[in-house]
Amino acid sequence: MSVLLLEELTEEMAPRVLPPGWRRLSDPGNKWLTNDGLSVICSAEQVDDRRWWHVSFARQNRMPSWEDLRKVKDVFVGKSRTAIQVLPSEDKYVNYHPYCLHLWSCLDADGLPDFRRLGVL
Repeated sequence: MSVLLLEELTEEMAPRVLPPGWRRLSDPGNKWLTNDGLSVICSAEQVDDRRWWHVSFARQNRMPSWEDLRKVKDVFVGKSRTAIQVLPSEDKYVNYHPYCLHLWSCLDADGLPDFRRLGVL
């Protein structure tokens, strides 16, 4: 997939309506910020013949909370779409920001097997 098509997909996937306290830092652009300092960067990427939505989110001085993760997932991935957090082996770990987390969502399929047991995770 070309870079231009990935940029168009990034704009297409960007949230159109933001909850109170959120703002987009540039338009068009892929950066958002909350009034309380949570920053988000999104992009569409091609990996192994599948299109993936990548959401990176961080706080300046602490790790984002579970509530931050849930808010970001709901706003930027969607409540009905599966998102995963990848924890690579130590030899593949890269850390550009000490308080940054990442979510990935496959745009072409669910991307994961059904891990539920007895109907729940």
